Amino acid sequence: MGGPIFAWPVRPKANSYVAAGYLDPAYARSMGVPHTGEDWNLRTGGDSDLGYPVQAVFPGTVVAAGWYRVWGNLVVVRVDPWVQELLQKALGEPLEDLYVRYGHLHHTVVTQGQQVDAGECIGSIGKGDGGRYMAHLHIDFPRMRIPPDAYPRTEAQVRAQYLDPARVWGALSFADRPNLLPSGRLYAPVRYIGKDLEAPRGAWVRRVEERLWVRPVSEEA
Repeated sequence: MGGPIFAWPVRPKANSYVAAGYLDPAYARSMGVPHTGEDWNLRTGGDSDLGYPVQAVFPGTVVAAGWYRVWGNLVVVRVDPWVQELLQKALGEPLEDLYVRYGHLHHTVVTQGQQVDAGECIGSIGKGDGGRYMAHLHIDFPRMRIPPDAYPRTEAQVRAQYLDPARVWGALSFADRPNLLPSGRLYAPVRYIGKDLEAPRGAWVRRVEERLWVRPVSEEA
């Protein structure tokens, strides 16, 4: 079996394109601030992608899910440590932390504290606070802990706080449907893991190279 394959945020990817990229000069001229990530649209244009499903790129834990000014509905996922380790190894640089932020959502189907896996639906494409934008998905990758609705004002701040999504896409493998479920994950009752693990409902176990990553099963599972 090959390595892990994670999920594109919108599938099929062939039907979408990036309308504005990381630190896109045209975006900065139009909006007056630097762009922290990418804006994804369907090729059909306009608001045709309003309500289109958005899926989690990486497995992780939802640390924010709700409505924020300008952003509208927003979901932030703190990526599982084993993925962060894979990515920083592929990029050749350390990461203080790793999050994925999904902005301008029409609605959300996850809650704070919930664990999500790559390819799991987290909401749908929207138009931001008050429908101020044409429908699109804003996605970015904070590399440190920041407030959910934070937005830097300078290019230097963006470079220090956010990864270029193009680097993320190029460093790891992505597909419309990831290979992490069901074959990439095993369920183990807690009695087989060890008494020191605080996971009364058991745990997910995933092998990555020569290591096992264990994540307690949440109450939502």
